[in-house]
Amino acid sequence: METDVEADDRAANLNQPRARRAGAVAQTSVGRPVRVSRDERVTVAGVEISNASRPIPNEEGLTKLDIVRYYESVADWLLPDIAERPLSLIRCPGGDFGSCHFRRHPEKEQGDPGGIPYVRIPNLRELIASVQGGTFEFHSWGSTFPRIDRPDRITLDLDPDPDLPWRTFREALELTRALLDSLELTWFVKTTGGKGLHFVMPIVRRDGWDEVKDFARRFAEHLAGTIPTLFTATMSKAKRVGRVYVDYLRNGEGATAVSAYSLRARPGVPVSMPIAWEALDDDVRGDRFNIGNVPRILAGRRVDPWAGYDEARQSIGNAKRMLK
Repeated sequence: METDVEADDRAANLNQPRARRAGAVAQTSVGRPVRVSRDERVTVAGVEISNASRPIPNEEGLTKLDIVRYYESVADWLLPDIAERPLSLIRCPGGDFGSCHFRRHPEKEQGDPGGIPYVRIPNLRELIASVQGGTFEFHSWGSTFPRIDRPDRITLDLDPDPDLPWRTFREALELTRALLDSLELTWFVKTTGGKGLHFVMPIVRRDGWDEVKDFARRFAEHLAGTIPTLFTATMSKAKRVGRVYVDYLRNGEGATAVSAYSLRARPGVPVSMPIAWEALDDDVRGDRFNIGNVPRILAGRRVDPWAGYDEARQSIGNAKRMLK
């Protein structure tokens, strides 16, 4: 019997070469062409899309409207992850990946009357308006309104040396999973759209940022101290050669991690994709999940690998005591 992972792989044609997969961006998740003439007016979710036919530089066949339509197609999955969180945005003027920059605060005309200095995307219209304005990536805090001083998740970013073979990185992921399991923590995994992987743990809103960051640091240092030939908890590039950097710094106040289902402004236009553990039998890094195949995967998905995420919120008190 075909597994859900195999079904996803078949539906997405993930074994095709990148150039052939990239051609899929000419179709929306429901299979209609999205090409428009230069002068045609296009409205998505009540937002008029300017320059809809403008090509994305260095991504043949991809236009601004493809980016908008992607976010429209995944909004039901993306918005639950970002709607209640402070955000940082990566904007790429003209779709040029070489000119991207972070935006951490709202523009004055979008500011809340109460002066809240955080970017918020609470609904589909605001999501599309942000993409229309040049947003390519969404990065979210580890806390939600109104208590953004109390994190409700921990993100461990496992970032391997680019030259590290998949089988070695896979071993590092297994060892990380084993430590989390020994600490009796519930975790979920997602790709980053880059070379790494995120372990995400939903937690109850109890500890402050310093306590949560300290726990993440001790976890990273425990891995690095136990298996120093494979792990490092040091940001130094020299220390990361041949190793996996366990980045715990995303758990500090104001720090962000790329949101699930966000595109990445990188060649192949990859996606940060929540996956089942079994998907790691294959190399899932880079553009394995991308703008062309993710909408089809979601449309055909029978089982959400992150089902039960909200119900899995947990205290880290016992894990802190165990991690000595």
